[in-house]
Amino acid sequence: MTEIIKPSVQAFLVCDQVIEDSLTKKKSLIGIFTHLQAAVFPFQHQHMGLYFCLTDAEGTYRFDIDLVCLNDDQLVCRATLPNIHIQDRLQISDFGINIPSLLFPGPGRYEFRLRMEGYLIAQKDFSVMQMAPPQMTEPTA
Repeated sequence: MTEIIKPSVQAFLVCDQVIEDSLTKKKSLIGIFTHLQAAVFPFQHQHMGLYFCLTDAEGTYRFDIDLVCLNDDQLVCRATLPNIHIQDRLQISDFGINIPSLLFPGPGRYEFRLRMEGYLIAQKDFSVMQMAPPQMTEPTA
């Protein structure tokens, strides 16, 4: 059995959207965030992007991404990416994934976990907060 080469993760970010230039393959991350706000729960976030960059990997890998609610350690969702082939350990590879819709059951801390062949290689947490109701202000004369 061949030993799996675990990559070195250079970045793992969560944002509103990842855009890839068709010519240069450069990625633009739109709306990088550390927290979301919602008026009501469950809260459906319409667009979310994930970006990860790694090096020191060679071969074909299966990547899974889990979204976990840290309040109760419950799995919210899991996605398996198509197999990714990386040619050379010196190569820097970056990937952008756009998620069309996510449902957050309640406020709290959430974490994306990036797994390669079942091994946890990166994690990124963020908060989903309950928005305060609008304050009623007294009219001024």
